[in-house]
Amino acid sequence: MSVSVLTLAAAAVVAAPAASAAPGPVPVTHVTIDGHDVVKGTTVGEWGKRTDGTTFSYTYVAGEPEPTEAVPAAAAAARCSVYISDVSFRGAGAGAYFQWETSQACSGSYGSQKLQTQMWRSSWSGPRGYDSWKSTPSTTGNFIDYGWSVDCNDGGGTYTYYPVMKGYASGIGWGPTTRSDNELRKSCGTNAP
Repeated sequence: MSVSVLTLAAAAVVAAPAASAAPGPVPVTHVTIDGHDVVKGTTVGEWGKRTDGTTFSYTYVAGEPEPTEAVPAAAAAARCSVYISDVSFRGAGAGAYFQWETSQACSGSYGSQKLQTQMWRSSWSGPRGYDSWKSTPSTTGNFIDYGWSVDCNDGGGTYTYYPVMKGYASGIGWGPTTRSDNELRKSCGTNAP
C-alpha cells in the first residue's frame, strides 16, 4: 500500500523589533479560503473529484496564487480543503500532553464529510501510530474544525512525534494523509498511556 503525505501547517515565526526590549502581540493576517478565515502563509491542501470522475490533490500557501495544476471550481464536482495545525506540548510529567487542531471545508457534491487524526512517532522502520485513530462524526455541513489532544507516556523513551489527518467526503472518498509541518522530540514512549 502506498501512502501519499501532504505536509500542512501554519508556521509562525515572529521577531521583536530591534528597539524593543520585549516582544509584544503581533497581528495575524488572515485570508479567506472556501468561505473561512485562514492564517496567511498557512499551507493548504486541496483534494476532490473533477466532473469527469478523476480525482486531484495539491497544496498551496494561503495568500499566494494556487498552483498551475489547480482545478478551477467550475471543473470540480466536489472539492475539500484540509488543514492541520502545528503540534504543541503542554504540561509536565504525568500531566503532559500533545495538542493540535484539524479542519476541513468542502464544496460541491461532496455528500457528507468527516475527518480522522492520529499522533505518529518515529521508529527505525518508519512512522508508527502512537495512539489509535480518532474520528469526527459525519456531517453534511461544509466545515469541520476540531481540537485534539493525546497524553504523553512520560519517561517511556524518546521519539519524534507529529500528528496526521485524513479527510473523507462520501462524494469523493478519502483524501491523502496530511501531517503537521512541525514535530516534537519528547520522552513519551512508544504508545500513549
